[in-house]
Amino acid sequence: MTGFRGMDTDAARAHGERLRSASGEVEDLRGLLGVTVHGAQWAGPDADAFRALWSELAAASLASLCEDLLAAGERVLGEADEQDIVSEQDGSEVGPAGGPSTIPDAPVEDSASGYLRDDLPWAPNWWEQPLEHTFSDVARAASDRVGRGLDDGIDRLESGLAHLGVRTDGIAQFQRDADHFGAILQDWATGDRVPTYAELGAAAAVTAGSAGVGVYEASTGEETVLLDDRPGGHVLGVETDVSTTRSPQDLRDLITDNDALRGRSLESGRIGIQEVRAAGGAEPSYIVQVPPTEGALFTDVPAAYGGQGNSRDWGSNLRLVAGQHPAAMDDVRAALIAADVPAGANVLIVGHSQGGIIANHLAADPSFNSPTGATGTYNVTHTFSVGSPVQTVIPAQASTQSVNVNHEAAVGTGGFSGDLIAAADLDGAQPGGTHLSAPTRHEVTLAPSPGADVDLIAVLESEHNSVGPGHDPTGGYAGSVARATAGDPTLSALEDDLTGTYLGEGTYVSRSEVVNVGRGAA
Repeated sequence: MTGFRGMDTDAARAHGERLRSASGEVEDLRGLLGVTVHGAQWAGPDADAFRALWSELAAASLASLCEDLLAAGERVLGEADEQDIVSEQDGSEVGPAGGPSTIPDAPVEDSASGYLRDDLPWAPNWWEQPLEHTFSDVARAASDRVGRGLDDGIDRLESGLAHLGVRTDGIAQFQRDADHFGAILQDWATGDRVPTYAELGAAAAVTAGSAGVGVYEASTGEETVLLDDRPGGHVLGVETDVSTTRSPQDLRDLITDNDALRGRSLESGRIGIQEVRAAGGAEPSYIVQVPPTEGALFTDVPAAYGGQGNSRDWGSNLRLVAGQHPAAMDDVRAALIAADVPAGANVLIVGHSQGGIIANHLAADPSFNSPTGATGTYNVTHTFSVGSPVQTVIPAQASTQSVNVNHEAAVGTGGFSGDLIAAADLDGAQPGGTHLSAPTRHEVTLAPSPGADVDLIAVLESEHNSVGPGHDPTGGYAGSVARATAGDPTLSALEDDLTGTYLGEGTYVSRSEVVNVGRGAA
C-alpha cells in the first residue's frame, strides 16, 4: 500500500538479461580463479589445505551464486511474459471509451525505488547485484532480530501488567504502530523501497502518540480513544435510486457531486456510487465518490482522533499519510460490496482532501486495485482528487491514472497563500534528494487566489474547499478546475479519458447508491 508499482515489462526483460549475463560472467571468473589456484607453483601441506578450502567454500559459493543469478533472470523474464498476457487481457491503459489513455506521462527522472531496484550506471552488474543482495540480507536479518526483540519485550510487558490487572489495550496499539513504522524502516534498509519524508514523519508521530496512549492507560487505568485503530466497514444503511439520470458532464461536475455528499455526522460517513452506462450497451463503469474529513473539529481531542464512528476523522489523515490501512479505507470496500458493484469492474474514484488520500491509497493497494476479478478487487482506471496530499503512493497497476489538483501553496512575509493541506506530502520528497513519482502519478498545480493573508483559517477556507461559499460551483477547486481544464494538458486529457465511459454525452447513470458506513462507537 506504500509505493507499489506496475511492471515495466521492457525494463524487466532488460534486467532479466543482465542477471543471466552476470551469471555467465561470474562463472567465467570462477573458472579463471580455479585455474590460478590449482596451477600455482606452490606445494606442501599449506598449499593442499588452501586448495581444499577454495574448493569447499569459495568455488562452491560462486557456483551457487551463478545458479541463483541464472534462476532469478529466468524468473524475471517469465514474470514479464505473464504481465504482458495480463495487460493484453485487461486492455492495458483505459482512456476515452475504453481506449488508450491520452494523459501525458508525468516526469520520473529523480524517483528512487530502493537500491535493489535502482541500477548504478557506474557499477558493473556482475558485482553490483550480489553485493546489493548481500547487504539487503544482512539488513533484513538485523532488522528481524531487533523487531523480534522489541515484540518479545512488549509481549512480556503486556503479560506482566495484565497479571497485575493493569489496562494494556494501549500498549497493544503501540505495538501495532511500532511494527508498521519498523516495517517502513526495514524496507528502506533492505533496499526494497525508499519512503517519503511525509510518510516517515507521520508514522513516527503515530507511533509516538500510541506510546503515550499506552503509558496513559497503563498508569491511570482509564481508557482513551486517542488514535484508536479499530477497523471500519460497518454498513449502517444504503439509499438506492434506480431511476435513469444525467451523468456528470465534466470534471467540475465530479467535484460538485463530491461536495453534495459532505456531512458533519459523528456516527457514520457517506460514500456515493454511480453506475454509469454508455448508450452502446457496454458493461457499466462506476464512479465512487469519497468526501473529505468530517465530524469533530481538529481541535476536539481526542474525539477527532479516533473517538467518532465516522472513520474520516483527523486521526485517519495521519494514519493514511503514514502508509497505514485505516478504517476509512475499509469503508470504501464495504460500500462497493454493499452497492453490488461486481468484482473486477472499472472504477473511477473521486475524492477531496482526505477522500483523495483514500482514493490514492486504495489505488496503490494491489489487494484492492487489481485486474484479476477476485472478490473485493476492482480495476481502478483513474483517481481524480483535489486538495489532497497524495504524493506518498503510486498506483499498483501501471494502467491506473492518478490525477491530483492543488492550489500552489506559499508562506511569505505577507502571510499564507494557496492550499497548505495539499502540500503536506512535501511533494513526495525522499531521503537522498529524490521524489517519489511514476508516469501515471500526476500533480496539477494551479495558481492560488491573488494576495496573501495572515489568517491561515481564512486562506484554507478559500483555497482548500472544493466549492465556494454557499456551494458556489464557480469557487474553490470546482471553479479553478473548470477554468483550467481547456488549457492544461493533463486536465484536458483526463476529461477526454473519462468522456464516453464515466462522463459526457452518450452516457447516463442507471443506478445511484449512497452508502452510510463507519467503524462504530469506540
